[in-house]
Amino acid sequence: MKYQIIFDDGITYQSPDIRENDPGWATEAGEKVTGIRDLSINLPNKTMLLLTGFEKYNFFVEASQGLGRKGGAQIESFFFCGSWRGYVIVYEINYKTKRIIKRMFKEGAEYNGTATRGWRAGLFGKEAESGICPLQ
Repeated sequence: MKYQIIFDDGITYQSPDIRENDPGWATEAGEKVTGIRDLSINLPNKTMLLLTGFEKYNFFVEASQGLGRKGGAQIESFFFCGSWRGYVIVYEINYKTKRIIKRMFKEGAEYNGTATRGWRAGLFGKEAESGICPLQ
């Protein structure tokens, strides 16, 4: 699974496979120069999650490590977020079940009732939209 960002100046960033690599959320080119226009991810079930027109965007991974288990942490879920006018739309993609849950929270309470870090600038003055679309 890879996500793609299209910045307002036309620069496009494609992440490596986020299931196995550092997704690069903190390092993509262009983010200091211009806001994010669109954030999308192609999902394993041949659909695409699209967030567009948000004032801010965020992406993070939830991981855990079982008690007494050796080895690295296990990915539990991926979170794709868009903030608009004080509210956050959160799409949680469960890594094991591939289930997608969409929720809305007041900004500052988007993950288990707490704020998240790592927000990136989007565009102001646009209508925010999000949804899951079939891939063609």
